[in-house]
Amino acid sequence: MTRRMCLLFALALLCPAIVSAQSRQAEPAMTGVWTGELNRDGADSATTVTLTLKSDTAGKVIGTVAGLPNPAEVKDGSYDAKTGTLKLSLGKLNEPAVLLVLDGKLVKGTATGTVSGEATGTFRITRQK
Repeated sequence: MTRRMCLLFALALLCPAIVSAQSRQAEPAMTGVWTGELNRDGADSATTVTLTLKSDTAGKVIGTVAGLPNPAEVKDGSYDAKTGTLKLSLGKLNEPAVLLVLDGKLVKGTATGTVSGEATGTFRITRQK
């Protein structure tokens, strides 16, 4: 009886760790805090940005952007896990217009690509741990 109780106790301790590890693995690729730079064509320096993103398993991405002249949000976002392609349409917080579009690819925790819209250039963002 004591042996059985020890085994049940050990299993009870391990279950939360297993569930926690599985939930981290199941987290969609774009969910998290991303930091990096937008390099606008013709600008003297890059703009440092922080994106707080959330994605679902279907590839829809939502979130906010800090570091631009005005607080911004993702108006329309998508991520294709099979190809690594990412597209984020950004605009001022609580306004409908899309002002910038980030179009790129995610490889090993870093997304790079082009910026179009009111400004053109490139971007590079890296997921923070």
